[in-house]
Amino acid sequence: MERIAGYEPADAIPMLPPTLRGGPRKALRTVWDLVWMTMWPYGFVYAGLAALVWNVFTPAMERMERFAVGWIAEIYLRNVVLLLVSAGGLHLWLYVRRAQGKDYKYDYRWPRKRSRRFLWRSQTRDNMFWALTSGAFFWTAYEALLLWAYANDHIARVDWGDGPGWVVYLLAMTVVPFFLVTAWFYVTHRLLHTRPLYRWAHYLHHKNVNTGPWSGLSMHPVEHLLYFSTVLFFMVIPVSPFVVILTNLFTAMDPARGHCGFDRFEIGYGRTMPAGTYYHDLHHKYFECNYGLQVIPIDAWMGTWHDGSPEAHERMRARLEATRR
Repeated sequence: MERIAGYEPADAIPMLPPTLRGGPRKALRTVWDLVWMTMWPYGFVYAGLAALVWNVFTPAMERMERFAVGWIAEIYLRNVVLLLVSAGGLHLWLYVRRAQGKDYKYDYRWPRKRSRRFLWRSQTRDNMFWALTSGAFFWTAYEALLLWAYANDHIARVDWGDGPGWVVYLLAMTVVPFFLVTAWFYVTHRLLHTRPLYRWAHYLHHKNVNTGPWSGLSMHPVEHLLYFSTVLFFMVIPVSPFVVILTNLFTAMDPARGHCGFDRFEIGYGRTMPAGTYYHDLHHKYFECNYGLQVIPIDAWMGTWHDGSPEAHERMRARLEATRR
């Protein structure tokens, strides 16, 4: 399992897992840093977008009291448009126009134009197909189920106008989904790496070694069923429908950035901003490491944390060789 040539964020290697050790002040500082890292800038973008989607581009609750093709189709089409704008926009900028060349690209190779591994021998078309069909379907299905349940008072709901205390609660619950999605992602991802589910479903996502924006939601329907299931927690945790939409937006749209294949976006005048996730890119390159995400260091606790260093790579190789004996 050789290392693949590409950009490595040397200033961030080794990627150390966050820790709450060192006393209360250090623990609080770590928690604050994790919240800020999660929310700035993209968490705030998703929260703002979720507010817009909930207030402008979501059918009225009265219509959602009964399942009907009309309002569900509206949500599906809205979700498809959001994917086309997010994943499609990044693909156009980074891979069609190649606006920043290979600067900050994790894998210096461009995706192969033709490969039998993918539908129509095209990685992009294959990825788009799975994202826009199965991905958008399960995103819509979970959202429609929860909104229908809210419309019929089948599950508890909290709104911004319910009082100052509930406003504080909902502000906190605007942050919680990012960590909830991350924790649940680790659980479902490890499950998908068991031999039966990997061969049946997860192999499809891992056909993408040299990932691009559309790779993020390129999954088998079984994987989409698990991946989007985070919102089911809100059937027992009272929140606003806005929080459900925020959770789904983050779950559906952030993979385009996380799999874009670049560490930084060049935004002009010598400035850059965070782009992909080197931590998860290592998982796509080497498969048996970094099953979760950095903000909740479950991989460190389970011995599968790859910090990007040559030493970590050798430890991973030794661990895999030991399991094969």
